[in-house]
Amino acid sequence: MKIHLQQIKVDGNLQPRVGGLDPDHVRELEAVAEHWPPLLVVKQGEGYLLVDGFHRLAAAQNLGLEQVAVEVLEPPTDGDLYALAFALNAVHGRPLSLSDRRAFAGRLLRTHPEWADREVGRRSGLSQPTVARVREDLEREAQIPVVTGRVGRDGNTYPVRPATEDSGASDAPMDVSSASPSAQRALVGYFRELADRLEAQAELDGFETIADGVEACLAILGEDEALDLAERLEWSSRDVLRVARDLRRALRPDDGD
Repeated sequence: MKIHLQQIKVDGNLQPRVGGLDPDHVRELEAVAEHWPPLLVVKQGEGYLLVDGFHRLAAAQNLGLEQVAVEVLEPPTDGDLYALAFALNAVHGRPLSLSDRRAFAGRLLRTHPEWADREVGRRSGLSQPTVARVREDLEREAQIPVVTGRVGRDGNTYPVRPATEDSGASDAPMDVSSASPSAQRALVGYFRELADRLEAQAELDGFETIADGVEACLAILGEDEALDLAERLEWSSRDVLRVARDLRRALRPDDGD
């Protein structure tokens, strides 16, 4: 259906893009107005509230259009129109930036600090390590509480593994009684495969210095994806490094660091 532009209400708080509208993208849309998909709205009073199509609406206003095609959606059962706007923007159109996705993850954590990082990442399009970093920042700033259990997608609550320091090995003996022999074999296989992959660095063309790796990631991925990769590498390598240190110390306690 088509409606008059005056019937469309805009709430800037529903705009999922941290930087707001991109003027260049608006101009690009002005040149292809005949190919726009309908704007997505929800009925609100006598008008319609925009949840997807902020750039298209700006382009329509610049072109002086009187009417635009819209699709009227049912409002979400939980009333969270921002989450609806984010989900719609995430699947088409101009890609959401890492900052946009981080901002949405922060919003989810403020409203649902008990949600698991993996669940927040699924909804925001972020890796689990990146969500964990957002959570750490919010906890440090006392914007969200530190929870001892987190709810996964299955609705079950799982205890949070306490963080350990990077330096120093634990003096307490490891409790492996809960791990089955098959799980232990799979874990050892994972560490061996990881060690083989890490040793293959020496065979990589162009990787002579640390700077070579940094420059390659920036050149190929761009800033947003490179930052996401950096956080994934940093987060996932922490436990592996601790395993390596504690294993060596358990076998050769007098070697030092």
